[in-house]
Amino acid sequence: MFDSFKNIFKNTDVEIKDSDDDYKVACAAILCEAASMDGDFDENEKTLILALIQKQFNIDADQANNILIEGKNLSENATQLYGFTRVIKESWELEKRIRLLEMLWEVAYVDGNLDAAEDMLIRRIAGLIHVEDRDRMEAKQKILKNLNNF
Repeated sequence: MFDSFKNIFKNTDVEIKDSDDDYKVACAAILCEAASMDGDFDENEKTLILALIQKQFNIDADQANNILIEGKNLSENATQLYGFTRVIKESWELEKRIRLLEMLWEVAYVDGNLDAAEDMLIRRIAGLIHVEDRDRMEAKQKILKNLNNF
């Protein structure tokens, strides 16, 4: 199911198929990378990522869990973010890419503290998926506002 996506990291000349599974795994891998940036991928982050994946892709818990497992494995074994972000940049409209940043901010703030490495990663991902700084900061403010309302 994810073979074409895995091949992106084995050979840079691989042609990406238009597969929703690739986009889902790329999204999960990016979210897992963010969750790991502070050195601790905890259960709260895992639970949040599962919920975000389910909501974003309108899938059931089992499907979300399979995508999370695959994304986490890829994230742990990848040496760069480019393969993940390229799939997102080339397949998602701006609004969906901004939504990815919102999800990243949610993951970053799930422990109540924004780590400098998490902030830097989100900034880097925003650049790689061609989201302007203004939109990145608006996404952050939206999530902070939602967190403050609880």
